[in-house]
Amino acid sequence: FSVTMAQDKLLKGVLPALVTPFLVDGGVDTSAVEQLVKFHLQTGVAGFYLCGSTGEGLNSSIEERETMTATVMATLKAVDSTLPVVVMVAAAEVEDAVRLAKHAASVGAHAISCVVPPKQPKDLAKAVEYWTAIAGATSLPFYVYWIAGTVDTSVTPDKFLTMCHQVPNFAGLKFTDTNFYMFEQIVTKSKGALNAVTGPDEMMAAGLMMSSDGAIGSTYNIHPKLAVAIYTAFTQGNVTEAKALQVRMNRNISILLKHCKCYEKGTNIVAGIKAVYKHKYGIAVGQPKEATLSFTPDEAWEQALVKELMEQDFE
Repeated sequence: FSVTMAQDKLLKGVLPALVTPFLVDGGVDTSAVEQLVKFHLQTGVAGFYLCGSTGEGLNSSIEERETMTATVMATLKAVDSTLPVVVMVAAAEVEDAVRLAKHAASVGAHAISCVVPPKQPKDLAKAVEYWTAIAGATSLPFYVYWIAGTVDTSVTPDKFLTMCHQVPNFAGLKFTDTNFYMFEQIVTKSKGALNAVTGPDEMMAAGLMMSSDGAIGSTYNIHPKLAVAIYTAFTQGNVTEAKALQVRMNRNISILLKHCKCYEKGTNIVAGIKAVYKHKYGIAVGQPKEATLSFTPDEAWEQALVKELMEQDFE
């Protein structure tokens, strides 16, 4: 089994799945995007993942997604940063996904990523057909975005690797699932060639133990230095320290899950992340899209969330 560019391991370390800042009247707040990127450049993160679930990609217009990607790339270029940027380009219509992929390549993104086809989940054959059309539109490395609940549950590690080998430029996997046995088997059966990173923030250290090259996640928006510390401790062999830091991170995550009612809808967490940016870091990133949430956050809600989080002394 071989994977395009996998030997280069483009993705290593911690990559925040950036939120997308929106203006009150619609559209992307490009000034806020610049602030976000510059903030994270001071934290030790190893790259960025754009327009995924946390970035509200599927709830945004094609134009908004292109603006987000272009602004991030322009901001990085202005400060001579070469940190890798992965753009999630899935769309209900394959033509839109192809457009997003080509746009990502044109503005200098380093890779593209894609979930299963939104209209045809839980079917690997359909997913491979969809990914093939999108991945073949550019020469960028392509990363499958595996999300629990959307994948074909009949898939074995061998079948996944065999079928994904048909996808042009297939380079790796963003694995947002708690089945780390499946993850480890996919990595092991690829003979280490796959550039595979895990998604569940609350299990970051466990993912590293199970052969992950790094972590892409939503809560790394609000405690990036803590996430980087976990990665650093683990890669330096300090497993006990990594475990203690994971427990500390999970206190923050549990507060977010509680206040954001994430057991109702996972993407509710975006409201909490945006509230922390506003009240802790002084970066106004607007509110999430209505379709992202199952509730309507207000100022009192934001203050209560941030107050409890601040008591944890995190960064």
